[in-house]
Amino acid sequence: MLANLQLVLDNPEVNYRQTSNLQGVLMEQIDTEYAERLHQNTLNPYSMSVIREGNKTIWNISTLNQEAYEQIIMPLLSDSFQSFEMKKKELSIKILEKDLTTKPKNELMQDFYKGEVSKYINIEFVTPTAFKSEGHYIFYPDVRLMYNSLMNKYSAASTEVDMRDESTLEELMKHSEIVHYKLRSVPFPLEGIRVPGFVGTITIKIHGNQTLASYAKLLFSFGEFSGVGIKTAMGMGRIRLYEKGSDKNVHKDE
Repeated sequence: MLANLQLVLDNPEVNYRQTSNLQGVLMEQIDTEYAERLHQNTLNPYSMSVIREGNKTIWNISTLNQEAYEQIIMPLLSDSFQSFEMKKKELSIKILEKDLTTKPKNELMQDFYKGEVSKYINIEFVTPTAFKSEGHYIFYPDVRLMYNSLMNKYSAASTEVDMRDESTLEELMKHSEIVHYKLRSVPFPLEGIRVPGFVGTITIKIHGNQTLASYAKLLFSFGEFSGVGIKTAMGMGRIRLYEKGSDKNVHKDE
C-alpha cells in the first residue's frame, strides 16, 4: 500500500531547508529498532517533503509499503502527536490538521493493464531534485536517471515485483523525449553542504507503443509517493503529475 500523510503546521518559518531537522523529529516518533533498520538502508521505503500550498505549510510523509505505513505513519496519526520541537532552530510547532490518503499498489497495475493513457506525461518537481552519477551531482532531468531511480525505488519497496530491468530501461530511454521544460536551479542545504538541485516542470513524450507509455506512467505515478532522485527521505525530489491547463498551486520557497 502507498500512503501519504499531510501535516499542516502552524509555523510558516518551516520550509524545505529544515527537512533534515524534521527527519530527526520523525525518527523520535517511531520504534527505535525500526529506525536503526532505516539508517542501514540504501533506499528507504518512505519519502518526505515540506511545501507551501496557498497559505499553508505542509509536511508530507509518504510510505511505500505496509510495514512502513504501520511503523512510520501510524505513530504520527496518534492523538498524542499534536506538536513537536525543532531543537536546532528553537521552534515549537503545532500540527493544525492531519490528512491521510492511501492507494493500493495494485491500482497502479490495474491502470497499467487498462492500456489507454496519454503519451504525454507532465511532471512538476516540487522540491529541489538531483541525481548522482559516477560521483557527480546531476541537477537536470536526465531521462535515464529518472527512470532508473524510480525502478530501483519501486523494487526496493516491494517484495513481489522487481522493476529493475536493463532492457526495459533502454527502451524507455530510447523512446522518451523531453518536449517542454521550465526549470530553474535551486540548491538544497544538507548537513553543512549545498546540494545542487532543480525545480520546475517538464513534459515527456513517449514515442513507443501504448504498453511503454503505460509503464512510464506507472513509474511516475509511483514517484508521487517515492520521490525521484537522491535524498528523498530528507526532503528532496518530490514530484507531482498534472494535466495540461490544470492549476499548479504549489508554491516553492526561494
